[in-house]
Amino acid sequence: MRRTLFAVLPFAVAACQGAGSLASPIGGAQSSLTSVRASLPSIAGQARAKPARAVFSTPQVVEAAHKPAWVFASNGEGGNVDVYDQKTFKMISGCPCDGVGLAVQPKTGVLAVGARSSSITLWRVARTGITQFGTLKLSQGPYAIGIAFDGRGNLYAGNAGDNVIDFFTADEIKNGTGSPARTLFTTNLNEVEYLAATGTSLVADGYNQNGQPIIVSVNTKTGADTILQMPVSGTLPYGIVFDRKQNLIFNNAGNTNTIFVYAKPWNGSPSVSFVYGNGASNGYYSGISLNAAQTTLWAANFTILNPSHAAVSVQANSYPLGSVGNGSLAIAGEFYDSIAAWPQGK
Repeated sequence: MRRTLFAVLPFAVAACQGAGSLASPIGGAQSSLTSVRASLPSIAGQARAKPARAVFSTPQVVEAAHKPAWVFASNGEGGNVDVYDQKTFKMISGCPCDGVGLAVQPKTGVLAVGARSSSITLWRVARTGITQFGTLKLSQGPYAIGIAFDGRGNLYAGNAGDNVIDFFTADEIKNGTGSPARTLFTTNLNEVEYLAATGTSLVADGYNQNGQPIIVSVNTKTGADTILQMPVSGTLPYGIVFDRKQNLIFNNAGNTNTIFVYAKPWNGSPSVSFVYGNGASNGYYSGISLNAAQTTLWAANFTILNPSHAAVSVQANSYPLGSVGNGSLAIAGEFYDSIAAWPQGK
């Protein structure tokens, strides 16, 4: 796999290096956004204990304190999916689910986790617990970062590092089992990363055959893709999500970290540009997700503490964009690849 996997699949690179080492700079903006790891991942400074099997711990919530609203965040390298309370910003549960990509179905609240076993695991989410009820098999894997439900409850999953997007039907989701009903092969998009779906539209970001970042719309029947945006060369195309007005929200990480909002048909100039930090010195966001009310844009926040240490947290931003709010307690030595708010707005 090419150079781009260093930037967008950080856990794969870090896993090949010594504990606590700094990932090798590749050049350009990527060297400014080098992800670093501590040798012992921790939850709020305490060592993680990996359970014998992939189950979520019982959510630690105060009964009837408020209507449950959570944020799921996946650390692909560590293999854990963490759960945060949106109101308190506290971690309330976790699972060694080997998750990379995440998505929540708006109508049913089903959580889909792109696992490193070339599969999508399906989970029912409730205040009292999060339980697995199914598994879908990717056409080739190795895992999916980009996962998105469409308006009919169907699921799209990008096979990381390639131009392959799998489509699973709503019935397969309901039954908890199945292989792709069809597999889409894109042409302009050579390496798919994050996905966003709205109505019958599917949008993906990633890289073309020259390693340049692009955003494309994908024909959900044929896989034919049309270039919508070509972000500045050297920046990193991270999370994308639609709001209920079908505006496309795109996180573009670089020396100047910027979130862009594009109105449909998403191929013009951004209607909003929100700069949230300097990637060369501070860090950047990866995955993004809107809360159900669509008043908060949640982001997986990677913070560079010094040249050899970094930390991760979940970060609240106002929506419409305009300010950075509170964040969770940082966890040293981890990286969140994806994030998903539960419940999702319908």
